[in-house]
Amino acid sequence: MPGVAWAPSDVPVELGRHSRRFAVPEAMAERHIREAVARFAASAQRAQSAGFDGVQIHTAHGYLLSQFLSPPANVRQDAWGGTLQNRARLLIKVVAAVRDAVSPEFAVAVRLNSADFQRGGFDPDDARTSSPSRRHWYTAPTCPSC
Repeated sequence: MPGVAWAPSDVPVELGRHSRRFAVPEAMAERHIREAVARFAASAQRAQSAGFDGVQIHTAHGYLLSQFLSPPANVRQDAWGGTLQNRARLLIKVVAAVRDAVSPEFAVAVRLNSADFQRGGFDPDDARTSSPSRRHWYTAPTCPSC
């Protein structure tokens, strides 16, 4: 991974004269996506082993998971792009892998943008529809001492 800017698609950041400050992204191959899911799970497992009470999966502010949700950044034509269901697939897989990697008492939160503020981008309706907490498999952790 060193030296490579991974993204859902090879769409460069457009910020006028500041664009040159950002690496030109490389579209992730299927194996890179699987590796990213595994790394999120391994990181959560390490956080739990280190004594943390939970983790937050950051799906905002233009980071990788946010890019997958955003139509302007994710122009893929496969199972990871196109429809909102496909664009949310990585987030859902990451949350499921993290949840499977840690104990039921370990908190798993998702920071999700309500909008990415780009024309044609992720919007509040998308946020309501793609939220992992609305999935049937999601259960909030219980607190035995509460």
